[in-house]
Formats: sequence, C-alpha cells, structure tokens
Amino acid sequence: MTRVFEVLTPGLSASVQDQGRLGWRRFGVPASGAMDDHAAAWANRLLDNPPDAPVLELLLQGARLAVVEEAWIAVAGADAQANVPTWRIVRVRAGDQIHFPRERSGVWIYLAVEGGFEAERILGSASAYERGGLGRLLTPGDILCRKPDASFRLVPTVAGRSVAWSERRDYDSPPPLRVWPGPQWNCFSEHERESFFAQEWTVTSRSDRAGYRLTGIALKPQPSQIISEPVRVGSIQVPGNGQPIVIMRDGPTVGGYPKIGMVDPADVSWLAQCRPGAKVRFRIVG
Repeated sequence: MTRVFEVLTPGLSASVQDQGRLGWRRFGVPASGAMDDHAAAWANRLLDNPPDAPVLELLLQGARLAVVEEAWIAVAGADAQANVPTWRIVRVRAGDQIHFPRERSGVWIYLAVEGGFEAERILGSASAYERGGLGRLLTPGDILCRKPDASFRLVPTVAGRSVAWSERRDYDSPPPLRVWPGPQWNCFSEHERESFFAQEWTVTSRSDRAGYRLTGIALKPQPSQIISEPVRVGSIQVPGNGQPIVIMRDGPTVGGYPKIGMVDPADVSWLAQCRPGAKVRFRIVG
C-alpha cells in the first residue's frame, strides 16, 4: 500500500465509499455506496480508475487532508470552495494540504486518487455503513492509502483532463425528478397523486444517508400502514404524518408505509445533492 493522505479533520463526515454492497438486502444489509454515484463515477473516470474503485466521500464542508506522497487526484460533486480545481485531474505533492472550507452548493463531495483507495472489503464492498458496523467514519490522524500497482499518466500531447460542462450539475437547480408508480400507487386517490406531483417539496434537516425527509401539503393514503415488505433505494414512503421519506443508500430494507412511487435510479443522485431547505419537484414516468 502507498500512503497518500493523512486526515487532519474529517469535517462534518468523511468515509470511503464505492458502488455499494450488492446482493445483501434480503439479509437486511443496505447497499450503501456513494450518495451521488454520478459525481463519484466522474471522479474515477477522470483518473481511468475501475468503476468500483473506492473514493473518499465528504459531507458539506470542513474537511482537511495533508498530502503524504505525490499523486494524481480528482474532486467532483458539491462545491465547498476547495483549494484545488474540481471536475478535473490535479497533481498534488507531499506537504500540500487539501481543504474544503465552505459549502456553497450541493451536499456530497468526492475525492478519487489514481488507482483508487485501499480499504477493507466487507461483504464485497469497501463502503462504510456505520450504523451496521460495516466500516467506520474517518477520524483525525487516519492515513489513507492507494493501490500501489496502478498509476495514472497523461499522454504527452495532452495538457490536462476535465469533465464536460454538460456533466457538471447545478445542484441549486435540480430538474423535476422522475418517479415510477410505487407498489401502493392505488392506496392514493387521484387527488392525492395530483397533489404529490403538483407541489414543491422541501428537503428537511432530518435527512441523512438513510433517508431524505420532505415536507409539504400532507398526503393521506388509505390505508396509512401496510404489512412490512421490501423497499429499495428511491422508494417514496408516506408515513402517518403524510410527509414523504425517500429511502437513500443506507436506508432500511423493509418498511410498513405505503409507497406512492420510486425515484428513478438515475435521479437519486440529484436528490442526494439537495441541501436542507432545497425545493424539489417530481414528475411521473411510465
């Protein structure tokens, strides 16, 4: 292993994530993985890393890293006024520091290193799932290593590499998120369905990796509870208070609330980058 970073401060939260722990939901283990898989994938693609290479996921602001050894990196995702260019490759050298002092747009930041980070794989994934005791959040003094057998090089005639502007999302202006009818679609009257899609919903401060809570004009499904059944990432559950909860990467694998819909997998990453107080709309597909 090649030491590459020391964590000086993790900010609000820092963990290693990859594409997730697939195939274990039937045993009650959520997939976890990068909250914004779009940004995480681009950070890896910039460095020619495998799609499942572990990345560092940072929450909002405050993280500071010390560079231990020279390496190519790429930062993508939320804008926290990083002191290195984002959405492009960057060469960092021993003694440098990388910091993210102030959140301006979005929620989750991704830092990839050439070859990917070394991390213990549990049930086939390096993704930290703290609530389940699978991996842990990073703390000051932790050392991050990269795989020593992989390196990145630019071809001699290329000065740099960056992500196309069309792929750099404006997290302050999410599009209407696509929703497929859920298993309990018929538990909601036509009026309730129209209300769900017609209004703006506000992301609340009680949102986290397990679920994003929304507030708006309350919905009234009939019945208000069902026999617990499997849920998946993107499921829009409506509990007794009528305020929807969207299941996210670390969310439960079963639930007993009616589900009006399922956020399209490609749009879950958009929702993940919506800060508390952000307004979101949904549109029906299918």
